[in-house]
Amino acid sequence: MQDHVQFMGAIANVELYRWYSAADVLLLASSREGWANVLLEAMACGTPVVATRIWGTPEVVDESVAGRLVDGRDGVSFARAIEDLLASKPDRSKVRTYAEQFSWLNTSQAQLVLFRRLAGVAASVEGSDA
Repeated sequence: MQDHVQFMGAIANVELYRWYSAADVLLLASSREGWANVLLEAMACGTPVVATRIWGTPEVVDESVAGRLVDGRDGVSFARAIEDLLASKPDRSKVRTYAEQFSWLNTSQAQLVLFRRLAGVAASVEGSDA
């Protein structure tokens, strides 16, 4: 395995895009995760992801162009998902386009719609001063 995997330690934030861009796939085998920005960062660089299907991850990886979700945190589950993903030959530009829907503006507007719905207020954000 040591001929194929390197653990690089801490990487400066300003350098992460180089690593994401060089990767074929980003793996996230979390047992607990909120909104995993690392998935969006990788996808913004065109790198598809394979991640565990937990908490906020299904909302981030909602389409097959973005990557694959696994139910188990075991090697076999991840290996199958990676094989399936790579066999589909993901188009890096489509992965990047998918990630663009999670801009700060889009995310903020979606949260506003959610909060208004929860508060029982009309969900329209167009033309809003909010």
